[in-house]
Amino acid sequence: MTRTTVLAVLTVFCGLTLSINLRAQGDSDVAQQIKQLQQDSRNAQMKNDVSWAQQHLADGFMAGNSWGAWETKDDFIKDLQNNTNKWKSGNISDLQVATFGPNVAVSHYTFTYEADLQGKHRARTVLCSDTWVNDSGTWKTASTHCSLVKGK
Repeated sequence: MTRTTVLAVLTVFCGLTLSINLRAQGDSDVAQQIKQLQQDSRNAQMKNDVSWAQQHLADGFMAGNSWGAWETKDDFIKDLQNNTNKWKSGNISDLQVATFGPNVAVSHYTFTYEADLQGKHRARTVLCSDTWVNDSGTWKTASTHCSLVKGK
């Protein structure tokens, strides 16, 4: 091989290595953002914070809850406005985030809570996954689904 060919191959290799490294760092940054937003989301829910939901729920948002009901964005916001819903405790654990490029992420976590919701006392542990999309620079939840953990 000529010196020029070796230099060209090394340049391409270094460029690919840098590109892969930057991509991994970018994914890590997105994962950290989503982890913080996930906690912010649950904190807002515990406070019935309607403004947070209005800003961070995507158009077309759909929630599947652990008692077997679907809620649209409007339903979810109405639930937050319901003064009879009272959160006593809520804890996220085992939070993991998978990124799918710079604009999509899915969080998986365990949520243990106690609350009076829609006229019923609920104390349970649920497994949840949320799909997040980057909408013009603002991360929004497109979908959430939680399933009851048996025996908890």
